Amino acid sequence: MAIRIVSASRSDKGKVRASNQDSGYAGVNLYVVADGMGGHAGGDIASALATQLVAKVDDVYEDSDQAISSLLDSMREANKNLSETVSKFGYLAGMGTTMDAVIFTDNIANIAHIGDSRVYLLRDGEMVQITKDHTFVQQLIDSGRITEEEALIHPRRNVILRVLGDTSEEPEFDIHQLEVRPGDRLLLCSDGLCGFVPSYLIEENMKIPNLNEAVELLIDETKEYGAPDNVTVLLLEVHDETELGEYQQPTTWLGSAANEVVIKQNSAGRILEMFSPKAWFEAFRDVGRKETFYSVNDPALEKAIGEFDGKVRSWKKRGLALMVTLAIITGGSLWGIYSYIQTRYYLGVENGNVAIFQGIKESFGGIGFSSLYKESDLKVTELPEFQQELIEKSISADSLADAETKLEQILESSKDG
Repeated sequence: MAIRIVSASRSDKGKVRASNQDSGYAGVNLYVVADGMGGHAGGDIASALATQLVAKVDDVYEDSDQAISSLLDSMREANKNLSETVSKFGYLAGMGTTMDAVIFTDNIANIAHIGDSRVYLLRDGEMVQITKDHTFVQQLIDSGRITEEEALIHPRRNVILRVLGDTSEEPEFDIHQLEVRPGDRLLLCSDGLCGFVPSYLIEENMKIPNLNEAVELLIDETKEYGAPDNVTVLLLEVHDETELGEYQQPTTWLGSAANEVVIKQNSAGRILEMFSPKAWFEAFRDVGRKETFYSVNDPALEKAIGEFDGKVRSWKKRGLALMVTLAIITGGSLWGIYSYIQTRYYLGVENGNVAIFQGIKESFGGIGFSSLYKESDLKVTELPEFQQELIEKSISADSLADAETKLEQILESSKDG
């Protein structure tokens, strides 16, 4: 049976990020989502370059083997291109991107996956996750060391093990080939959606009859959860070709890929863009969010992550000192910076109970930047040892909604235990 695809898509930078480092492409037979990493060092460049290069293989193929071969070749070429770009522009070191790409041949959806963006299938009212995240916490889940609920609040949940980008290793992809039929829906999304919105809400919104409305509501769901990350959503619906007549799906570019990629000769231009308290705070706050990736086979992974966590704490402290110095030098308002910090939240311990704090845990020069927002009735000692350690170190949140969601997850997991 010959099929045709109708799609709806949207990309949004969210409520916290200063820019959109996601990219997406919805074409004739090819659909792509890419989530860039590297913070202000080039996540937007990585996702855009990779997506624009891979989109060149959007074509009609004789069979699935030919299609998947062409797709993988383009993704390897994108990886090589990113490495060469880093070699030429050293300040982009560490940039990379996840990618999920689906190319159709007849009634087969050929999927190539690397990273922690996801592909879901909705069939007969049931949603199934097709791809598996290439992350550190997913390895812990697979080995039985933590549960999926614990993974949601794990401090290393943003450590990613496979990407396209600044890495010496040849990229390793997961390949899925699905036989699809009219009525099926496929969702491609960055972790700005699946990393924050519960699966049951994703499924509910995938069922909404109107594709554009479904996409808008999925984006709205991320905002209900604080929208701390960029989010990109492509929702595809499979039709019998005879149903659509002469309909032609327009090609759509999303996020950073919608723009021409212009790489500056040095990082000074990017630094000059960061002149607001929010941007300065985000610059050092994002150090711990998918800025580094590790080989899945690296025996020193645990040690590397421990060293990485130490660097994050060091960067945060230096970032606070830098903001104070800049405020003095420029005549800016330290109160303005402090006020912005007070829009942040984290989970910690108060009187032996799990609590939500407003602000950030770090202090500078004896000045504290947090206060108690809400104390729960849950004793830290009633939690598993794993969660006790997390709470005592503090669990950061990107918004009040995010903090309350994390607290609710901990409360629910304690009841299950």
